[in-house]
Amino acid sequence: MKTISLIDYVNFMEAWILLHISKLFILFMPFKKIAGKIGKLQVESAKFPVNSSKINDVEHAVRRAARFCLHKSKCYDQALTGKFMLKSRMLPATIYFGLAKDTQNGLSAHAWVRCGSRIVTGKKGMENFTVIAAFGDPA
Repeated sequence: MKTISLIDYVNFMEAWILLHISKLFILFMPFKKIAGKIGKLQVESAKFPVNSSKINDVEHAVRRAARFCLHKSKCYDQALTGKFMLKSRMLPATIYFGLAKDTQNGLSAHAWVRCGSRIVTGKKGMENFTVIAAFGDPA
């Protein structure tokens, strides 16, 4: 059995709490207010390499915490959580929102976060979506 370090546990708890707060934001706040907290519209953070151990910590914490949420965690709340966690570690990141045509439902949406050259959340399927908005941290 693999032991979990204190840092991993703290990161997991941070992600778990932020996933629930993000879900509350999504449910009860208009997008305009959320957008003001996640970055500047149509600004992308630099794509240069960043401290990958911190990015790994955030990526793994969000992925693990999403499995244990009290609600069904989806890409949007995971992207908000990843963006907030990266911002608290002073790592510049960009959150992307994309749309794709879906044969069954018409349109489907997706959100993902990039930090440096790495996709932190929402990597699965992102290539199928056309970016309609990006909120990033200016250089």
